[in-house]
Amino acid sequence: MNLHLIPVGYVAGVIPSLLPYLQESQAWSEGRSNVDDILRFVLNGQMQLWAVNEDGKIYGHVITEVKPYPQFKMLVVQYCCLEPHSMQHVDDEAFNIFERFAKDTGCVGVEFVGRPGWRKQAAKYGYELQSVTYQKFLKDTS
Repeated sequence: MNLHLIPVGYVAGVIPSLLPYLQESQAWSEGRSNVDDILRFVLNGQMQLWAVNEDGKIYGHVITEVKPYPQFKMLVVQYCCLEPHSMQHVDDEAFNIFERFAKDTGCVGVEFVGRPGWRKQAAKYGYELQSVTYQKFLKDTS
C-alpha cells in the first residue's frame, strides 16, 4: 500500500472511490462538517487530499491542512479514514511524508487528533471520549 497526494485537478476522478470514507469522516465530525464541506476545502486548496491505495484500489484517505497559528504553522491531519488495519501498512511512509511535507510548506510540526487513551479517567467527570491530540515539533535539519 502507498500514500499519495491527489492533485486538485484529479480530485473529481477519485471521489467515487473515496465517498464511503468521506462519509465516515463526516460522521466522525459530529456535525462540524459534511462531505461537501470537506471536498470544498480540498478543491479550494485549503486542505490536501491523500489517498491510500494499492494496485488501483483505494483503501481510504487522509486530509491535511497547513494551519497558520499566530507564531508559526503546523501541518494538521484533519480527517483520516481507512479500511481496518490499513494504516499499519503505510504508517512509516505516512509519517515520513507528512513530516517532509510539513517542512516543505514551512510548518514547524505535525499535529493530529486520534483515538483516546484517557477514556476511564475523563468519564468519571462526565466527559465523552472523542479524540486525543498528538503533536510533534520537527527539528530544523536544513
